Amino acid sequence: MEKLVSRNGAKTQKREDLQGIRGFAILFVLMMHFRPNSFRLGFVGVDMFFVLSGFLMTKILFKKKMSLSSVGTFYMRRFKRIVPLYMLLAVATYIYGYFCLLVPDRKQIVDDLIWVYTYSSNIQPIFQKLGYWDQLSTYRFFVHTWSLAVELQYYMIVPLIMVVATSCKPNARLIFYISIATLSLAFQLSTPPKIAYGFFLSRIWQFMCGSIAYEFAEGQDLPTSKTEDNGELNPTQTDYDVKLWIPSTFTTLAIFIVFQMVLISPGFIADDVARIFATFLTGAVIYIGAKPYVLTNPFIVYCGDISYVLYLIHWPVIVAIRYYTDTQLLNTKAVFAALILTFGLTILVHHVVENFFIENGMVPALICVATCYFFILSTQPEYLSTPSLESIDRNSSRIRYAIEWNLREAQKAYFQLPCGPDTDTHLYTEYTDEHQLRCVARGNGTANILLIGSSIAYRAYPLIHDILKGRYSKFRLYSKSSCAPLSSWCEQFTSATKKVVEHEKPDILINIHQSLDPLLTVPIKDLKTDLIFNILQSNIDFLSNFSKHIVMEMPYYNYQGFRTGVVLAKRLQQGLPPGKDLVVTWEQYMNQMRHHIQRIRSLKCKKCIISEINEALFQNGLFYTYDPETFLVRLGDGAHMTPVGLEVLRPVYTKILNELLASLPN
Repeated sequence: MEKLVSRNGAKTQKREDLQGIRGFAILFVLMMHFRPNSFRLGFVGVDMFFVLSGFLMTKILFKKKMSLSSVGTFYMRRFKRIVPLYMLLAVATYIYGYFCLLVPDRKQIVDDLIWVYTYSSNIQPIFQKLGYWDQLSTYRFFVHTWSLAVELQYYMIVPLIMVVATSCKPNARLIFYISIATLSLAFQLSTPPKIAYGFFLSRIWQFMCGSIAYEFAEGQDLPTSKTEDNGELNPTQTDYDVKLWIPSTFTTLAIFIVFQMVLISPGFIADDVARIFATFLTGAVIYIGAKPYVLTNPFIVYCGDISYVLYLIHWPVIVAIRYYTDTQLLNTKAVFAALILTFGLTILVHHVVENFFIENGMVPALICVATCYFFILSTQPEYLSTPSLESIDRNSSRIRYAIEWNLREAQKAYFQLPCGPDTDTHLYTEYTDEHQLRCVARGNGTANILLIGSSIAYRAYPLIHDILKGRYSKFRLYSKSSCAPLSSWCEQFTSATKKVVEHEKPDILINIHQSLDPLLTVPIKDLKTDLIFNILQSNIDFLSNFSKHIVMEMPYYNYQGFRTGVVLAKRLQQGLPPGKDLVVTWEQYMNQMRHHIQRIRSLKCKKCIISEINEALFQNGLFYTYDPETFLVRLGDGAHMTPVGLEVLRPVYTKILNELLASLPN
C-alpha cells in the first residue's frame, strides 16, 4: 500500500476498508455486466461508488479552507486522475472500431462519442428514449460511461455545496445535507426510470449519503493526513486500528447481505428498493470504519486500487467479444476469455498509464487529452467513409465486395424502378400513402398486367419486368409496405386495391405479400369458421370477378428482427463462417408458415395459379439465405429478397408468365 505522511510525521496509509468497498463495488458491476440476467442487482455497485465519492470529496474539501486556490487544486487533481484515462479509452475503442466494426456500427461509435467527450453520456438515453437495460442488449461500447458523467457533473457543484456547508454549524450542516438528499431522492422516485436512472439530479442524494457519513464519522476522531492529495480521493489513517467486535461484525454482515442480494438478485426486490438499501448500508459501513478481513484482504483491496481502470475497460471488452461472437449473451468460455483480457489490460494500464498521470503534473494530462480530442475530431470523415461497390474488384476482393453489398441490401428501402410514376390511381381511390411503391410501365404487347402486394411485391417488380421484356400493353405496380391486400390488416389499402383491380380489369393479376402478416399466421382451429380465411376467400372472389388470371405466391421464410445481410457481413468481417442460423430447414419453414400456406391452398379460385417459389428456394430441404459461392445475401434484411435471391426465383416466374401470356388472345 502507498505510504503517506500525517500531520505529526507518522506514516499513514489508505483506509483499506474503503478500498475494500471499492473492490466489492466493481465486482458487483462486473457480475451484472457479464451476466445481466443472473445478477440483475449488480448495479448497486455504482450506487456504492457514488456514496464513496460523496464521502471522499467532502473530506478533501471540508478539511481545507475553501478558496479559489484550494478549489482549483481539487479540480486539477481530479482532472489528471480521471480525464486522461477516460479519453484514452474513447480513442482506443474508436481505433478498434475502425479495424473491426462494420461502417454502420462505426457510426454508432461516433454518435456515442459526441456524448462521451462532452461528459454527458448519462443524458443520452433520455434524448434517445432508451433505458439502461435497452442499451446493454446492443453493441454500444460507452454505455458504462454514464456514471462517470454523473460524477464529473457533481464535481461542478460540490464546491458550492461545501461553501454553504462550511458556514453552518454541525447540526445545521447535517440538516442541509439531509434536505438536499431528500429532495434528490424524491425526484428519483417520482421520475420515470428511463429518465431518473442516469440523470444527475436523481443521484445527488447518494453523494449526500457519503457527506452525511463523513459528518457522523467526525465523532470518531480518525486522524487525517495533511499531505498533498494525489487526486485519488484516498482517505488516510494512522496506527489507530482498533477493531471493535460489534462494528466489524456489522460490517461483515452488511457486505454479506449486499453480496447475497446481488448473487441471488430475487425478482421481488424492486430496483429502487435495492438501490436505497445498498446506498444507506454503504454509508453506514463507511461511518463505522471497521476493518474486518472481508474488506481488507489483499485481493479485494487490490480490486479497489484498480477499480477505476477496471470499470473503464471491462465493458468495451465485453461488447467487443459479443460483437466478435455475434451474440448478446456470452457463454462460459467467452466470459472466461473476457475476464482474462479485462484483468490483464487493467493491471497493465493501472501500473503503467494510470500511475504515470497520478504521479506527474498537469502538463502530460493536458497534452494527452488535447491529442485525443484532435485525433477523434480530425479523423471522423475517413472513419465513416464507405467504399463504393464500383471501386471494389469482385475477383480480387470477393469478401470485401460481399460485405459492402450485403450491408447495402440490408439497409435498402426505396430504389429506382424500371417504370414511370403512377399518376392516375389516386384520382379514383383517394389513396396516396407511400406513392414510391406504385408505378406503371408501357410495353409493346396486348396484356394488361397488375402486380399487387406489400413491399415484397415492390422488390419483385424489377425481376418480373425483366422477364416480361415489354410483352404487355401496361404493367402496373400497386403496393404498400407491410400490407397484404387480401387480408384486412390494412383496410384502406385493401379497399384501394380492390378499386384499382376493378378499374384495370387485368389479364394477369399477381399477388405477392409479406410472409408474416399477423392475421395470416394465426393458428387455424376450424377452416370453415376461420374469420381470416373467410376474409381471404371474400377478397379473392371479388378480384376474380375482374381478373382473367390470378397468380398467388406462396410465402417464404421470414427472420423476425434478424437482418441477415448485416449478420453475414459482420461474420465475414470477423473472418467467421456464415453460420447454420442463416440456413433454413423445411421444418423451420413449415413451423412458421403452416397456417398461412393452408389458407392459400384452401382458397376456392378457378382462376388462381399458385406460385410454388419454395421449390426453387429449398434444395435438399435447405434454404440458404446467401449464395454459398459468392456470400452475397439472398434475404437482405430478413424479410425481403435481394436481386441475388430473386434470381433464384426467375425460372418459377418465367414458366408461369410465359404460360399465361401464351394463353391470352393476341
